[in-house]
Amino acid sequence: MRRWFALLMLAVPLVVPAAYAQPGDPALVTSDGPARVTMTVYRDADRGDEPIDRDWPGGYALITETRTIKIPAGLSVIRFEGVSEGMYPESAIVTGLPKGVKEKNRDARLLSPAGLIDAYLKRQVTLTRTDRATGKSRKQDAVITAGPTGGVILETEEGFEALRCTGLPERMSYARVPQDLAAKPTLSVLTQSARAVTATVTLSYLAAGFDWQANYVAHAGDIRPDRKIGMNILAWLTVANGGNQGFDNADLQVVAGRLNKEDNTPPPQGPDPSLHLECWPMQRSHQVPFRQPYGDFTKELKSDFADETIVVTASRLEVAPAAFLRTAPPPPPPLPPAVVAVQEDLGDLKLYRVPERVDVKAKGQKQVAMIVKPKAEFELIYKNDLAGYYGARGFHPLFATLRSRNETDKGLGVPLPAGQGAVFEQVWDQNLLAGEITVADRAVGEKIEWRLPRSNQVQLSSELVTNNAVRVERRLTLSNAHNYDVAAEIKLPESITTLPENARRVDGENIWFVKVPANDRVSAIYRIDQ
Repeated sequence: MRRWFALLMLAVPLVVPAAYAQPGDPALVTSDGPARVTMTVYRDADRGDEPIDRDWPGGYALITETRTIKIPAGLSVIRFEGVSEGMYPESAIVTGLPKGVKEKNRDARLLSPAGLIDAYLKRQVTLTRTDRATGKSRKQDAVITAGPTGGVILETEEGFEALRCTGLPERMSYARVPQDLAAKPTLSVLTQSARAVTATVTLSYLAAGFDWQANYVAHAGDIRPDRKIGMNILAWLTVANGGNQGFDNADLQVVAGRLNKEDNTPPPQGPDPSLHLECWPMQRSHQVPFRQPYGDFTKELKSDFADETIVVTASRLEVAPAAFLRTAPPPPPPLPPAVVAVQEDLGDLKLYRVPERVDVKAKGQKQVAMIVKPKAEFELIYKNDLAGYYGARGFHPLFATLRSRNETDKGLGVPLPAGQGAVFEQVWDQNLLAGEITVADRAVGEKIEWRLPRSNQVQLSSELVTNNAVRVERRLTLSNAHNYDVAAEIKLPESITTLPENARRVDGENIWFVKVPANDRVSAIYRIDQ
């Protein structure tokens, strides 16, 4: 038997009337989509400080759909099309049916080229081929004997052959669409009614493949440690939908906080919807012509200007008068967003509700403003990373850190959900990126610290002074290359016996509080008894 090797894709035309029910089968009722949908999105609790996984977000959502369905008398199967492909079928709750639900089924097989081949395995199809020379088409019956993985084998009157391996244009037609194939992810339920009714049905379920986070944008003036820093803070609520099913005109809300959620059974995965066809060339291996994969450019003619010499000249820039060096006035602050999510309490958690209906597109992200604080107040200090400094030689840069407290008198006073952010500093008449930050969950009243990149202007060195059987002494030296004073907080090892001056224990840690004058250095020695 022949083997198949070349990769091809098949676009399968549908010449298919709708499937019909056999006598005695339950009536089939299809609901194409919801009249109204509400989405409550929960964060991925195990993501930590990492951004949202765009391919398949690790959070989940509680989706509630309202549908109006005409239910016939007797036994019927209701198909809810357009549910999320990440649905946990065991969590689905259907209310509003006359006599409830007898049976639930999550239909993972979707209408696709590979799905049709799989559904018609060992069944008859119609094969249409067109002669390239005459343009005439010929139809013949065929039976699919193998597929769709690795290729499709057909049995015709002429014997066995592989689909798309004859070199002729060909297509397959199917008698009807199988009942168990759907164009969208589908949940079907079996129910019964004493009479024909029009019911308003509510479907609620949990679904994987969603996530959300807060994305902060902070605009500051001049970021310096010798003054208070005013910031205009805007936090965006970013919701991600990793599935292929979108939700239009949805009521959207998110929940901040960590829930005690157990792992669900992984949602069922349907077969690969794409069809991969493989064919082996008809010739023997030594008869297959060799071709350069990218062409032969050795004989390509050179252009007329290939050997020309390019000469770059420059002229001296005259210094402009001082009047022309005046900068434009700073740009006005950005206008507040038109739609801002409303914060509500949900037990010990926080709920953010979007006041307008929005579209949550498939494989997309939606952003809505959630926090607007135009007059937040911060200060700048420099801090070290304990593990990265001690034992290393030379000077090492410190982290510039923005600090505040989540209180009303600091221009904040609202819960701050975890997320990512960017801080912009106004330099002359432009807002330039000062650094990206990671924001942790902060309740009202808690301390806030946003770490900016390391500063080469403020550096720390740790020098070994004494090392014997009695004690170890180290000299810490802070250098400041700025033309203004800076404040620093240096974390010291836990095993210190004698703290240096201006050092004390705070929140279970040894901290050296030091102020370094402009263009100067400050040193201190600490001791550890052996």
